[in-house]
Amino acid sequence: MARKFWWPTSMPEQLVLVQNFQAKISVYGTALGLTAAQVTAAEGLCAAFVGAVNSTDLAKSTMQSMTQWREEVLFGEPSGRTPQAPVFPVVGATTYPVGVVKSFMRLRDQIVASPTYTQAIGEDLGIVGAETTRPAPDSVVPVLKAETSTGYWVNLAGSMKGMDALKVEYSRDGGASFTTVAFLTNTPGGFQVTPQNPAMPEKGVIRAVYMRRNEQVGSYSANYPVTLS
Repeated sequence: MARKFWWPTSMPEQLVLVQNFQAKISVYGTALGLTAAQVTAAEGLCAAFVGAVNSTDLAKSTMQSMTQWREEVLFGEPSGRTPQAPVFPVVGATTYPVGVVKSFMRLRDQIVASPTYTQAIGEDLGIVGAETTRPAPDSVVPVLKAETSTGYWVNLAGSMKGMDALKVEYSRDGGASFTTVAFLTNTPGGFQVTPQNPAMPEKGVIRAVYMRRNEQVGSYSANYPVTLS
């Protein structure tokens, strides 16, 4: 089963992962062949990450309070009061080396490469990504936005959902059959339709279906009416 990349994209999620790792690495240190010094160093990396993130968030919050304090001092009523100024957080005695995230990633790779490493350990430490599940074929349906431009061009926007291509078909107004007119590998994307009569505007409908390795995946989209000119 495929898995997502283990390191989250958002900082709040990264913070949760690192805090979990920090709380549990000493439990697995011996089993993973880590020395006491290596476990301490790992905990130090985590402390630096957590401290840097939390101190910055507290400083931002304090800065907002400072702005309120300034406005109170300058324009507050009644006059004569002495509001207490906010105090910025103290970073503390934690050591903050440069490149903590890269060091943490190297530590993770070292742990995963250990001969005593197990999937269960990785999951408990939070250093393996969640399993990805493919949606049911019937639920994979393109949702598109179709716009036209001069020269019988159609522009489509919508998510590719990780597929290789989008097969686009066209049917002239009143026609019973669809003809493949384009394969888009990226969206937004455009293509030109050959009209039945180049001198006249033409109405029709566009539909599309996802492709993966030259095979159709899922169901066709809704029919999108277009007027070409």
